Amino acid sequence: MKAKSAIAKGKRLELYIAKEIEEMGLSRATRTAGSGSGQHKGDVFANIPFLLEVKNQEKIDINRWVDQAKKQAEQGNWDRNKWALAFRDPRTHETNPDIYVVLDLWEWLKLLKKDKEPLIKKPDRQMKWDLENLKVAVNKLLKHYK
Repeated sequence: MKAKSAIAKGKRLELYIAKEIEEMGLSRATRTAGSGSGQHKGDVFANIPFLLEVKNQEKIDINRWVDQAKKQAEQGNWDRNKWALAFRDPRTHETNPDIYVVLDLWEWLKLLKKDKEPLIKKPDRQMKWDLENLKVAVNKLLKHYK
């Protein structure tokens, strides 16, 4: 593959992933000009907690790619462990790709833990007091408008 077509292939996947991030409602996402060689590191710039490195290559080289993602995260004033590597399975076609993401194990476990945490805390004494006052106020309001 010629160098220009390889670069174009990488850009297509970066744009595809940016579009998917936006469609999921996670953040506005854009392809980083120069693939991280400028002010913003990583291949896709989005308001997500990970620096995103994207690979669309025929030969998978996970170790080199992970090293690059870690280095980019470190250079971009990110936590060295806050990186994600997204790559297309080369056995799938670009129009209907299987895309996988590699994360640091402990960052993945933190995501799982965060997903299991309750959305609201257990009611404490102050919350109970506030709810009782709200109940009284709503009842007064309902009586007033009956």
